[in-house]
Amino acid sequence: MPRFLIRLALACLVYMTLVLEVAAAPRVWVALAEEGGAYAEAAAVLKEELDATIDLNVAHWRALFNARDEAPDLIVAVGVGALDGVLERLGKRGDSWARVPLLAAMVPQAVFEARLAANQLVRRPFSAALIDQPLGRQLALIKRAMPQYKRVGVLAGPQTRLVADTLGKEALERGFSLRRTQPVNAPEEIYPALKQAIDEAEVILALPDPLIYNSASLQNILLTTYRARIPLVAFSPAYVKAGALLAVYSTPAQVARRTAEMVRSWHAGRGLPVPQKPLEFEVAVNERVAASLGLWIDAPNRIVADLRHLEIGR
Repeated sequence: MPRFLIRLALACLVYMTLVLEVAAAPRVWVALAEEGGAYAEAAAVLKEELDATIDLNVAHWRALFNARDEAPDLIVAVGVGALDGVLERLGKRGDSWARVPLLAAMVPQAVFEARLAANQLVRRPFSAALIDQPLGRQLALIKRAMPQYKRVGVLAGPQTRLVADTLGKEALERGFSLRRTQPVNAPEEIYPALKQAIDEAEVILALPDPLIYNSASLQNILLTTYRARIPLVAFSPAYVKAGALLAVYSTPAQVARRTAEMVRSWHAGRGLPVPQKPLEFEVAVNERVAASLGLWIDAPNRIVADLRHLEIGR
């Protein structure tokens, strides 16, 4: 057989292999709530983690639905705005879209559960890479940073009542006394509940309920707790910068890496995993507030290292 024919046959074989690999790559939409900021950071990580094995199309959720008619194999909705937009558009699509799996990323657990309940009759697999920290990690932060405090106050609103129930069990296991205030069902009920927490607790743990902790209420909550010399442990580094003492949180890149792990599990044929909380995390400390309260708080990197060691050993 002439040598050039052998070379031609080998070239054709390589070409066909590449074509088959490309054809086999699942088509995944990464639908962003916004194109900049934290969403762009998450998108960059997803591209880095998944581009080699998956046909990714990353864009604002509106652009994805406006530009393409063929259903992808998986949709990753990054942010609450993207999740709501994707759900709304999927409700208007035909049968070929009815079973497209949906993975929400960078969304709170309460939001995911509310959307799941509202779309419970939809046949599609639906899961989430959550932004919430495990309750045990939040309590471990308090114990590591302020071991002298045992009474933890919590304000619970409509989206965090069930979380507060679970928190009571977690707190008991770790030697804390949870002081749960009267339920908060309206903005005018925040401050009576906050006063109750201040009277009964040594430290307040903020749960991400938008009725309680929002742009309209945050400064007054921080000022009230600061004047009462009660530390507030938050869920966002922005809250620490504004005046909370501490926060354990995950960056967009860290949540994106958790999201990529879930996509790889799906790609491997194991389906979408159950909703996952972040594995990676950071700690923020407001040193000025700590000094004003007469507290010495260890360096954030040392706290993170100890909490990670604790979780590995559990």
